[in-house]
Amino acid sequence: MFKKIIEKCKNLLILGRYNNPIGSLLLMWPCFWGVLSYGNELNQIFFPLLLFFIGSFVMRGAGCCINDIFDRKFDKFVKRTRNRPLASDKVKIVDAVLFILFQLFIGLLVVIQFDWQVIVSSFLIIPLIVIYPLLKRITYIPQFFLGLAFNWGIIVGHLSQNNQFDTKILYLFFAGVFLTTAYDTIYGFQDIVDDKKLGLKSLSILLEKQKYFLLFIYLLSFLLFSIYFVINFSNEYLIFLSCFTILVIFMHQYYSFKNGIPEIKIFKSNALYGGVISILIAIQSYL
Repeated sequence: MFKKIIEKCKNLLILGRYNNPIGSLLLMWPCFWGVLSYGNELNQIFFPLLLFFIGSFVMRGAGCCINDIFDRKFDKFVKRTRNRPLASDKVKIVDAVLFILFQLFIGLLVVIQFDWQVIVSSFLIIPLIVIYPLLKRITYIPQFFLGLAFNWGIIVGHLSQNNQFDTKILYLFFAGVFLTTAYDTIYGFQDIVDDKKLGLKSLSILLEKQKYFLLFIYLLSFLLFSIYFVINFSNEYLIFLSCFTILVIFMHQYYSFKNGIPEIKIFKSNALYGGVISILIAIQSYL
């Protein structure tokens, strides 16, 4: 009995991708960008950063579970996903639903620690998180909607430190949206053959014949919005360093994809880049 419980818990954690935290980090870093961008006292940011760390993992976990419930029949026929717990019948739907509710409860405990404007802004994105798994059935741009969802944490993090909305944070928000759209489009090329067979849609399929040009446009948009944000930094040397870093991210993403580097490797590199961007924002705000 005890062994079965351990095995079930293990499969549930795999279902929530807790064994693969890259996606959680990609969700967490934008929250950190929003918190760090305003420059409040250090003792005012540690607890919010901890809360966003926890919230990013449980909400990403809940989102993955919701995604796998919707996609369980498709996942059986995709090489990369056929061994997922729901697709391989290692986890029952009722257990997955209970696990989702548990994670959402933890997420609720996290969000109620904040002021009302953070609570309201956090709940605004939930409908998109819920319907996101269905978008690949009806639209070719699910990656763009993922970009909106993953980078909404910039807005929420910003509001956790500032009662008044600073419109300059929108430059950082749209930079994140286009970066996420780009790297998730790259990621989607892994499944393009299986997705076509199953009748699913994605930017990877839509852009297949012009993938390099349009990926360049997405990454260029990330570059420009990022530069618009960092030119407001007070230190000219940090502005130069930040612009150089952003250019490196742009060139690495684009040329790695163009030169045939595995999509998953390019995708994972963004977890590192998110941390680097956080450090640059923190240097501007606290040094």
